[in-house]
Amino acid sequence: MKKKFLIIGVLALVVVVLGVWAVPALADGASGSAPSTQNTQQVNQARILVRLLVVQDEAKVDTFLAKVKAAGKITDAQLTAVKTLWTNHHAQFKPGSPLVRLLQVRDGAKVRLVLDKAVDAGKIDKAQAEKVFDLWQKLHNK
Repeated sequence: MKKKFLIIGVLALVVVVLGVWAVPALADGASGSAPSTQNTQQVNQARILVRLLVVQDEAKVDTFLAKVKAAGKITDAQLTAVKTLWTNHHAQFKPGSPLVRLLQVRDGAKVRLVLDKAVDAGKIDKAQAEKVFDLWQKLHNK
């Protein structure tokens, strides 16, 4: 039962992560930038966010966000959203957690196999598995 709640929590986090980074990236895409640039930007944003969530020291997170804000790469609203996301979910990204281990896997076939087994066992549904796999692809495909 504990694993089921963990998986549901992780999947909810994935949805939030995608929402935080996909909306600004899609808004940039509407201004006429090339699709390949947009895809590269989304991949980089997803990688940065996952790396930020793995950091467990709040002072380091604050320092990083201050540097990014000073460079003009994010707005105050985005900084607040990222900080809130980190505060609410960084514990799920502790080293060795199931989500971190899954995102570190390099072979997509193995990730797909794990997700299919979770679907077959009834731990997650097919849509949730697809969202996790989409996140994995954004992190690993260039």
